[in-house]
Amino acid sequence: MKKILLFSWLSILSLVLQAQVKIHSHNDYTHQNPFYNAIENKAFSIEADIFLVGDSLIVSHSRKEIKAENTLDKMYLKPIQALSKTDKFYSFQLMIDVKDSFSLTYPVLLKTLKKYKYDFEKKGIRVSIVISGNRPKDADFNNYTEVFFDGLPNHIYSPKDLKRVVMISDNFAAYSGWKGIGRISEADQAKLKELIENAHKIGKPFRFWNAPDNEASWKLLLNLGADIINSDKVAEATNYFKAH
Repeated sequence: MKKILLFSWLSILSLVLQAQVKIHSHNDYTHQNPFYNAIENKAFSIEADIFLVGDSLIVSHSRKEIKAENTLDKMYLKPIQALSKTDKFYSFQLMIDVKDSFSLTYPVLLKTLKKYKYDFEKKGIRVSIVISGNRPKDADFNNYTEVFFDGLPNHIYSPKDLKRVVMISDNFAAYSGWKGIGRISEADQAKLKELIENAHKIGKPFRFWNAPDNEASWKLLLNLGADIINSDKVAEATNYFKAH
């Protein structure tokens, strides 16, 4: 009887944990109030695209939009440093989407991050750095112990490399043309669900990017089992999942 109760409790706990959807602040730097809006809503993940300009890391969506003053330091690292000195500090991940050559960008990134080493982890609270965009070869992930990686579906990661992968992500539009209005086809749902389930089989949460960013889409992704919701509407998405 005790074994049955224990099994039931573990099953319920598993379902509860799966239901704890997390919010990824997509292209956070393009928002009206970058970083702070995500922090106010306790986003699980915050995204910043970076370009290497000389010896500086500039946050920008594209090279033509680069502004010299929008450095990674100014927009994210120094605000995190300031946050770490308050009672509002909490664990989250800063996902850095590398737009230039990884081999050229990474040494500059590592040098920059070292200045904040003691601000990113305090009293069990930790800000993890996750690399997306241009990455090294899968088989080299285990060599980068200072950062983690955004993984890809249909990649066979060795156990040691898989330890550096924090989630699996893919382009929603590559599997469905649904725009968040009306019904999505059963065939598309099956494709999306399979991707999520494959990630779960290797013990990783799943995130779709480029999915419709509205309540219909959030509901669909929740029902399909997605763990992380990509959104430009951080406050709205956060409130939606609190209510559901």
